[in-house]
Amino acid sequence: MLKKLLIIALASLALVGCAKAKTDEELVAEGWVKNPAENGYVFQEELPAARDLTKKYTPSQGAAEVNCAADSYAAACSGVGVANLEKFLNRDDVIYIDLRDYKDYAQKHFKNFEVVPYFAYIFNATANTDATMVQLFGGSPTEPVAVYNESVAILNAIFPKDKTIFLMCQSGGRVVQMMQILAANGYDMSKIYNVGGVGQYTDSKYAKMITDSGEFRVEAVYSLEGATRK
Repeated sequence: MLKKLLIIALASLALVGCAKAKTDEELVAEGWVKNPAENGYVFQEELPAARDLTKKYTPSQGAAEVNCAADSYAAACSGVGVANLEKFLNRDDVIYIDLRDYKDYAQKHFKNFEVVPYFAYIFNATANTDATMVQLFGGSPTEPVAVYNESVAILNAIFPKDKTIFLMCQSGGRVVQMMQILAANGYDMSKIYNVGGVGQYTDSKYAKMITDSGEFRVEAVYSLEGATRK
């Protein structure tokens, strides 16, 4: 009997050893994604909804209550933020964008977020009437006025419509305006996340994910070339 069990066990091991390795396509179909930070694959956790409209959030320090049904783009309403952002970093299906200017970004930022200065390049209320301004849009965030013939094309290049996008700034306010501009330009807002501000990520678990170099000083001159004003 023992000999028979041993033969069965060896046969099982042989079958396991001969199992065909899965292809990249098969792994992706099962929910695995290539981790750009490491070799090999990691299991891709399903993203929560971009916003929870049922939330009512009362910030500390006496700030006004956030009612997500009326202010759904607020960071407090986001499905990804301080509590769980670490679960959703380094994904190849997400674009990570920091909307602060280069000066603040150089001093402290999440390592996998690229900088796109919102007030320098994306929006200024008078950009459509003041020829000295270089921003893509003027007017208001909810009713943006394209400054250039190419404004929308440039916006689509920076913020690809076929990708999920995580937006960050200093406290989340610039992200709200950016989301309003994206919504006005036909984006699927179920794929746009306000993950809040760098200043909110004080938990020690985020220390290794953030570049903190307060000694850096950057003086930036912002210009836009090759675009034609309307």
